[in-house]
This record gives sequence, C-alpha cells and structure tokens, in this order.
Amino acid sequence: MRFFDGPAQRIGWLFVVATAAGVLSVVMMSSTLGDDDLLSAVYSNQSSLIVGQMLIFVMLTAMVGTAVLLAPILRIHSENLALSYVLARTLEVVMIAIGLVAGLLLVPLSWDFAAAGGGDAASAAVLADSLKASSDWTGYLGAQMIFSISALVLNWAFLRNGLIPRWLALWGLMGVPLMFASGFLVMFESLNSNASALNLLVVPLAVQEMAMAIWLIVKGFADVGEHDAASIESHQMAAS
Repeated sequence: MRFFDGPAQRIGWLFVVATAAGVLSVVMMSSTLGDDDLLSAVYSNQSSLIVGQMLIFVMLTAMVGTAVLLAPILRIHSENLALSYVLARTLEVVMIAIGLVAGLLLVPLSWDFAAAGGGDAASAAVLADSLKASSDWTGYLGAQMIFSISALVLNWAFLRNGLIPRWLALWGLMGVPLMFASGFLVMFESLNSNASALNLLVVPLAVQEMAMAIWLIVKGFADVGEHDAASIESHQMAAS
C-alpha cells in the first residue's frame, strides 16, 4: 500500500504536518508568552520563541500546500467551492503570518528592554503587550475563526461530492460552529478564565481534521476515478 504517491495522500500528510507544527509551536512558546514579565521571559528564552515561530512558518507552508493540491480536485466538482476554499485558506495564512511577524518582533524588542531603563523600559513593555495582543488576535481570527470557514467549505465540498465518507464530513461540519465560537469568545475575553471549556470547543474539529488526514493517507478519495486523477495531476503539474 502506497501512502505517498497519490494527491490524496500528499494532502493528508500536509494536514498532519500543519497540525503537528502548530501544536509543537504552542508547546515551545506557551510558557514564554504566558509570563507576566513578558520581555524578560522572551530575552531569557529567545531560542525557544524563535523555534516556535519557525514551526508556525512550517505550518503556514503546509497550509498553502493543501490549498494548492486541493484546488484542482475541488474545481472538478465546483469552481465556486474551489475558489471559496482557496480564498478562505489565503485569509487564514495571511492572518497567522501577521501574528508570526508580531511574535518575532518581540525578540529584538527584548534586547532593547534589557539595555534600557526607566521610561524606555516601560515603553518597551507597553509595545510588547501590543505585539502580543496582535499575535493573539490574529491567531484566534486566523487559526480558529477563518480556519472554521475553510473547514466548512472543504467538508461541505467533500460531503456534496462523496470524496470522503459521509460520517466524516458531517463530523467536520458539526465541529465548525464550535471552533468558530471558541475563537470569537476568546477574542472578546468571554472564556479567558476557562481554558478547559475553550479546549472542549476546539477538540471536535481538530480531531476530525486528523481523522480525515489519516483517511486520505490510507484510503484516498472515494470518488476520484482514473480520468479525474489524471486531470488532477495535470493541474498540479501546471500550477508548479
């Protein structure tokens, strides 16, 4: 059984890479970015913060890859669904990329903070809080709210065209409003004091994406014949 050769398998692995890189980035950066003395923590843990941000870059690269590979597959069934998915995925990548830049800017700012004193240090701390808030907001907007929209389009396209099992696509559609609500509520601080509730809202769609990725790697698409597969390959070669 070949787990790398077909378009479905490549898409599945890209979903796995994106999720793994995103989770590892949170593990690498959470203690630093959650510290009350933010700039001192960043200054002391620069390497972990930089590695975490680079993992986000890996995640973004994998996300772009999924859009590139999925577009010709969705286009066979619906031009509008293909365009909608690419647009949603693009917005998601742009939002997270803004947060990536904001997070990286904390590193040189921590250098200035360490060398400054008095009012300069206080100004640097204020700017650091603004950068972290920007990173958080773009993360919730991109990684949860806009991600939910792209997941809605993708699972609807899969359900409508029978590309994956009906139960798997329906699972994704049911998880969409929960993921969207978690991002929306946290942006307005409704759940900041209850992390467990936030995790419960995110888990259904996150787990479904991994189940879908494994299904694509092992089983592939359910409704792509030889003619469609050749068309997909030719579209992907032309795009590259």
